Amino acid sequence: MLRRRLAVRFALQISLAGVLLIALAVFIMGWMFDELNYIDIKRNFAPYGISRLIDEADIDEQGMITNSELLKLLKEDGGWLQSLDEQGNVLQSFYAPDDLPIQYKPGQLIDYWEGNKSFPYMLGLWIHIKGDHQYIILYGKAAPSSPPLRPYIEAANIIEGTIHFPQATEAELAKMNGWIQVIDSSGNEVASWNKPETAPSVYGLSELAMRTVYYDQFGINFHSEYDEASGNTWIMQTPVTERMHQASILPNVRTEMQVIIISLGLFFAGSLIVFIILAIGYANRFVRPVLDIVDSIQHVAAGHLELHTRPMKKRKKHLFKEVMDSIHSLAATLKASKHAEIETQTYREEWIAGVMHDMKTPLSSIQGYAHMLATNQYSWSEEEVRSFASTILEKSQYMDQLMEDLALTYRLRSGELPVQLEAHSIGNLLQDAAARAAAHPLYANRTIHYELPFKEIVGNVHPPWFERIIDNLIANSLLHNSPDTYIHIELLSLPNSGWQFNIRDNGKGMDSQTVKLLFQRYYRGTNTEQSVAGSGLGLAVTKELVQAMGGRIEIASELNKGTTISLIWDYDN
Repeated sequence: MLRRRLAVRFALQISLAGVLLIALAVFIMGWMFDELNYIDIKRNFAPYGISRLIDEADIDEQGMITNSELLKLLKEDGGWLQSLDEQGNVLQSFYAPDDLPIQYKPGQLIDYWEGNKSFPYMLGLWIHIKGDHQYIILYGKAAPSSPPLRPYIEAANIIEGTIHFPQATEAELAKMNGWIQVIDSSGNEVASWNKPETAPSVYGLSELAMRTVYYDQFGINFHSEYDEASGNTWIMQTPVTERMHQASILPNVRTEMQVIIISLGLFFAGSLIVFIILAIGYANRFVRPVLDIVDSIQHVAAGHLELHTRPMKKRKKHLFKEVMDSIHSLAATLKASKHAEIETQTYREEWIAGVMHDMKTPLSSIQGYAHMLATNQYSWSEEEVRSFASTILEKSQYMDQLMEDLALTYRLRSGELPVQLEAHSIGNLLQDAAARAAAHPLYANRTIHYELPFKEIVGNVHPPWFERIIDNLIANSLLHNSPDTYIHIELLSLPNSGWQFNIRDNGKGMDSQTVKLLFQRYYRGTNTEQSVAGSGLGLAVTKELVQAMGGRIEIASELNKGTTISLIWDYDN
């Protein structure tokens, strides 16, 4: 159960981590693609970006385009947009300057577009179809104001790889913090002015194109002009403005790469947060219970058996509930064992004291009579000598029986007395034992009744042991109760060939403490001064004999109400 619960919890933890990471990856990938798409649209705003935004735009009932993203990018691009009908009338305008016409003649618009006639803006013209609507889109943007290189080319003088300018020109260039390079038709540097160490000395076609289009990634404004007279290309580069430089998170890294780096950073940061949360949950779910277990074990090892138990409402969901329950059960068992050990030690001391007392009493009698016989001061008659010898014999027999009973109880418990059990009529054995007890002189005038079933009950027993059991139980009931005590023996049949017999009396009964210790060895030893012979170990021997033959013994008693002792051979158990 514990192994399966641990496997399920670990699988759930890993699955949850996987699901969270997949969700995080999907979210970040979506954001990354949106950003890359935005960069692509912004970089190729006309016509690619505008066409895409019009495709994604909403069209109202009058066929007007509404797209907030289009307006945002158009404003950032610094351009304007007009939608025309077939007659050249402007249907809709976005950020259109005041100097733009509101109606274009077809031929006039084509001349503006092809550059046949001057127009203050760079134009883009294309037709876009969306649904049932056809749009003639006119895009315009102010021409870039790049500083002309021709004046610098004409003022320059190249001497041994160095460009020399007039002082006024150098001051102007220094104010822009720029530098100039001249490259030949192979792209190799011929001369330069104020070139930084990081600037390349060789420019291929791709390098020129990249620095022209992706100038923001290099952190410079790039301008070039081909000089037909010399066949060289002049390059002028100036740093981007601080505003443009700060607009980029990583100024010297391409925008696409920035998005990828940010996406990876977000993924790793999100993964770290996920694993931290899972680690906290793992610590609370797994580590804390383990610490509780270790703490409980240390308390038990130190002998502190009173463990602090969490409320059951919380412990029901405890991952290691079985382990914690086992530790608490162990603590309870050890506590009971410790208590039983103290009781056993107390009982052992009392038992040894009792045995020593009962050994000392007959020994004292034997020694006393032996001294009396050995003294020369008195001459004993033959009758007195025989009386002394009889007493010595009686006390020595008592000591011999005491030693035999002690040895028998230990040998029975250690299994050193294996016997062959045989099938016998339990009713006949009970009748014979009850008859012998009734004939004993000490039990004269006592009432002993027995009740047997009509059907004969046969059990596997060892007759000598069975007879001793009956004798001990009847003797115990008769000796410790008043002469008018009534004893009833009842034999019953149980399922599956089981059987039991009860010995019930109406005597003075016993309290719970006496019942608990009744079958302990030498509990309430018999005083040897009593006229009856006995070792005081009868009930302890009885219990061992019953268990050795496969039965069990139970007792129920109340003060002043009597006692019932049941011997049960229940083969179901």
